[in-house]
Amino acid sequence: MGKRCILICSGLILAVIFGFFLISRSSYEFIKLFVWPPKISFYSAENIKNSAINANYLISGDVFWGRAIDLYAQQTSLKYDWPFSRLNDFDRSKYDGWIADMECPVTDKKVPYQVQVDSLIFSCSPDYLGAAKDWFNVFTLANNHTDNTGADGFTDTRNNLSSAGLQFFGHYDISQKEDLCEVVSLNVNVDKQKKKLPIAMCGYHWLARQPTDEELAEISKYGAYFPVWVFPHGGEEYAIHSNAQQQTLYRKMIDLGADAIFSDHPHVVQETEAYKGKLIVYDLGNLIFDQWFDVEVTKSLIVNVQISVENSDQLKPYLDLATSCATFKDNCLKEAEQKKLKGYKLDYSYDIICGERSAASLNDKLTHKCSQSNYDWLVERTNWQVTSAGLTH
Repeated sequence: MGKRCILICSGLILAVIFGFFLISRSSYEFIKLFVWPPKISFYSAENIKNSAINANYLISGDVFWGRAIDLYAQQTSLKYDWPFSRLNDFDRSKYDGWIADMECPVTDKKVPYQVQVDSLIFSCSPDYLGAAKDWFNVFTLANNHTDNTGADGFTDTRNNLSSAGLQFFGHYDISQKEDLCEVVSLNVNVDKQKKKLPIAMCGYHWLARQPTDEELAEISKYGAYFPVWVFPHGGEEYAIHSNAQQQTLYRKMIDLGADAIFSDHPHVVQETEAYKGKLIVYDLGNLIFDQWFDVEVTKSLIVNVQISVENSDQLKPYLDLATSCATFKDNCLKEAEQKKLKGYKLDYSYDIICGERSAASLNDKLTHKCSQSNYDWLVERTNWQVTSAGLTH
């Protein structure tokens, strides 16, 4: 009887312990559900589709490998790689693209060195394109030197750039309205994959005259479907501040729908401005150029443009369209019009990078990352603290 009683009591005790465990476990799970709710994953199919598209670009000033750049390059062991050999300073691999002003016809029509010096008639050999394409993706041709070897030389330039896989836009003659703007295809990052996004770029060489309202209306025509970046070429050479003509024209371009303005021609860095929340760069200065005669022409402003946009259903047709927008004179604008696509807007953030050169040595003649003191100079020259505080688009 005693053994039986002990067994029964032991069973009851075990049952009570097990029951208490179950109740405690259930209570814990119940309490945890409300006190420490589980993390909900927002990576549903819908949210993956709507993830952000982003990219990071560099935009810089005058690029040129004629005249003394070619002379010095051919004296080095690097030859055609030499003009670009110090661009490593700018960590090119971090960026999805680099856009610059090609201020020279790229043609086999050679202009003797002394003629280039005396007459400012330039010629740049296509032999440099193999190295150039490792750094740059897009060039503006809207300037006062791409016509230096005539219309044939300009056609050569386009053909040579296309053969090298480089995109371009703009014309030396502002009256060529159909050539002012071009939709280009830029690398972007979508869910850790490389894809393409179409962006319109317009070039206005206005040294001879101001663009007409009809010519400027191209900005609005493209802006109805694409973000538009405008690259004007004008102003006074070697003037360290913009003039009233530049200011009036570039602000008007923003009013017509441009997202940002990146200007060239003075060969020195000028100020920047936030106009209606959008960026105007009045001059980027030289990047690769054979000018070392004073400190002003040896400074470079490089703008880091960071874009982002939601990967929505609205944007999908543009991602599909982008693959056909890398060809010069493509039908991207016409396709967007025919499909009645709804234009999309980008979110922007900007930073500035400082480059410098000097005549101290052959190596120093090439633009490289500048010292802290020259970076401080650049921030002051560009009025960057005020500008960056006013940028909202």
